[in-house]
Amino acid sequence: MTIEAHDHHHDHSHEADGFVFGHEVLRILADRGGRLPVAELKRAAAEAFGADALYGNCHGDRFHFEGLLEFLGSAGKLSLHGEEVSLGRVPGCTGH
Repeated sequence: MTIEAHDHHHDHSHEADGFVFGHEVLRILADRGGRLPVAELKRAAAEAFGADALYGNCHGDRFHFEGLLEFLGSAGKLSLHGEEVSLGRVPGCTGH
């Protein structure tokens, strides 16, 4: 599964609020083969965005890393298998 380019049209003015869109974490997962140990994905996200990064979705919800995984899992964007995570059945960002 590939992650579609971030080309949908929605308001990004809240990016200045200091959060990272969840699909950026999905992109890291996709770039690394689509399946990783949760700890490795968390480490990669921390390297890319900072250990204390706050993540968000296009609807304005905010999460810490574990909450982001829970949200993305509930939306079908990733699947948790014990201590591993993989890309889910739903594209990374549907553009609403």
